Amino acid sequence: MFRVFGPRRKKAPPVGPFYKQGGWINAAAFLGCLVLMALVGLVTGTTGPDTAADSREELAGLSGPLSPGDPQRVRGGPGGRPGNCRTDDRDTARPVSAPKEVKWRKLVSLMVPTSPVAGPLHTKGAMWWCFAHTPTGAVLAAHTIPVQLSGTAWRVVAEQQIVPGASRDTFVTSKAGAATESPGENALGRFVGFSLASYSGGSAKVRLLLTNPMGGYLSTSISVRWRDGDWKVALYGDGALYSSVKRVGPNGFVMWGA
Repeated sequence: MFRVFGPRRKKAPPVGPFYKQGGWINAAAFLGCLVLMALVGLVTGTTGPDTAADSREELAGLSGPLSPGDPQRVRGGPGGRPGNCRTDDRDTARPVSAPKEVKWRKLVSLMVPTSPVAGPLHTKGAMWWCFAHTPTGAVLAAHTIPVQLSGTAWRVVAEQQIVPGASRDTFVTSKAGAATESPGENALGRFVGFSLASYSGGSAKVRLLLTNPMGGYLSTSISVRWRDGDWKVALYGDGALYSSVKRVGPNGFVMWGA
């Protein structure tokens, strides 16, 4: 994912569970970041498996026909949006409070915020998608997509919900070669707030505030880009999914209140 300051040096092969290792972590998924934050508080992240392992669904998404709700099949509707994705995009104001209509749903091993207005509107199948082309839609995409990348259908999510390019190739290669091991639920933080660091119609940077199971709060940033009629994660140049994790206070964040 992101690099520790200073030049890279060769290290002896790591020993122990994957979430205690630091070598391959540069391009791993966001859920593992929470695991690692809980265990060692480092500025790195790992990946954890989906608790509901539906391998048949994943295989269908990888090698078989996509379901009618998958965006690849229906891309090319009016305005570049998939034909079965319609959202109210009139509210272009930056959110200064948590949307009232938000409902929390479990995705992989975390509770994530969802909205019948800002998305994700499609939550069946290999991934959750169809977010409003608004600041709130970008915020919800920044919560949802990285968590999905820690599940068993991560390849489908990476193909559909990460901006294509060399960074995505690096991410996929690193994640495909990484071992997985299930963390304890007590190792997971939870989303408690957000801040929209920047926003335009084409891109956004969202700061996420999470509880640290070791005490206090932690924050990291996710970048998203509007592409093919939906928000997609924009990785850093080295394949990093999110920025360095920092210990912070809640000031400056919109609190979810959940």
